[in-house]
Amino acid sequence: MLTVTDSLTAGWLLLAGRVLIALVYLVSGLHKAVWYQKAVDEFRMAGAPLIPITLPGTILLHIAAAICLILGTYTQLAALALVVFTIPATLMVHGFWRSTGVERLIDSRIFLGNLGLIGGLLTIAAVGPGHYALS
Repeated sequence: MLTVTDSLTAGWLLLAGRVLIALVYLVSGLHKAVWYQKAVDEFRMAGAPLIPITLPGTILLHIAAAICLILGTYTQLAALALVVFTIPATLMVHGFWRSTGVERLIDSRIFLGNLGLIGGLLTIAAVGPGHYALS
């Protein structure tokens, strides 16, 4: 059985995990900002409410929380904020039980991937940023 007893090694693993999870949200936020009208259309298709408020808020959350995760500052708060965002967003946008055919398969894969992100974020929230962090 593999065990990580060296706190420096564990710190590197936590840093890698934080950065990899953060990249998902950072890229998403940047894409929404750069291709704003496409994001408006996607939010509209998903039935998101108050798009002039929720879209900029989503962009800000994705970018700011991702930076916090990468730097290791306000890490637990950032992780929990992303969990609070990701759960309803996943249910709203990727509810595979409402889809049929190939769309159901795609939505179920994205849904499960988002569950993995939520699990990683909850782990970060539970254990903190680790040794390599600004906080």
